[in-house]
Amino acid sequence: MTGVLLINMGSPLSKKEMRQFLFNMFSDKAILPFPKFQRTLLALIISTFRHSGSWKKYQQIGGSKLKDSMAIITADLASEIGKDYLVTAAYSYSKPDILTEIECLRSKGISEIKVMTMYPHSSISTTESVKTDLDKVREKYPELHISEPETYGENDNFIHYWVDIIQEAIQKQSYKNPTLVFSAHSIPAYLVEQGDTYVDEINASAKLIAGKLGLPYRVAFQSKIGRVKWVDPDTKDCLKTMKAENIDEIMLVPISFVNENLETAYDQGIEIVPYGINELGIKNICRVEIPPSHPLLIAVFKQLLAKS
Repeated sequence: MTGVLLINMGSPLSKKEMRQFLFNMFSDKAILPFPKFQRTLLALIISTFRHSGSWKKYQQIGGSKLKDSMAIITADLASEIGKDYLVTAAYSYSKPDILTEIECLRSKGISEIKVMTMYPHSSISTTESVKTDLDKVREKYPELHISEPETYGENDNFIHYWVDIIQEAIQKQSYKNPTLVFSAHSIPAYLVEQGDTYVDEINASAKLIAGKLGLPYRVAFQSKIGRVKWVDPDTKDCLKTMKAENIDEIMLVPISFVNENLETAYDQGIEIVPYGINELGIKNICRVEIPPSHPLLIAVFKQLLAKS
């Protein structure tokens, strides 16, 4: 039997888990590129003072949509690929963590493990962090054969996955010719200077999706934190520009995600869309919601599994 491990960032299920989630995330060198002592101290400060406010945001969106989606995707993929595979999920910053889940597979006599992430695009802060964790597992258990995860931002099934979701949203909103704003999670600008290809990959996906739909589009970035310079343009600034250009039908597309989460349901749904309506006076603006699972997304993972 072969193990299939689906990896995502994670999501807390309680206020207590929220604090641990933030500590784990900001302890990661891929997130805070500082010496370990300084990173740990900052993680302790951030998790202590931010976890209450962050948990309130989770409560406003109804809890962990990400983990609910992961459970459905895991089940859907398992039903598609058959009994020769054991499909499970693990998280970088919440339970079950990557090491624990691989140890669970190992305890069942599984030595070959195919890894796939929920990150369509590569970045030092996401996919490279996962690869670092996998390298640590390989060092501990050299007898295991653990595949290297691939990205899929230009995979044909992934492009059609978004085309299908956007077309359904257009019909639901009765829009005629919306401009798509592919709003991706931003990354610090210094990562791009270090050779991070995330922004280029986001732009490539956006061009392919908009091209299939025959719709105008922009690419913007959201969910910035801290004082460092982040990749531009900011999504709210992009909306200001579009308002000045009298663009009256706008759809936010969370291009860098395949699960609903805090950045989609809260940042887009509770902050950015209402900002467009109430502050800028844009009448026709909405966000495209990500379904818990989708046949074309499962098809992407089946293709990756066949290649690995």
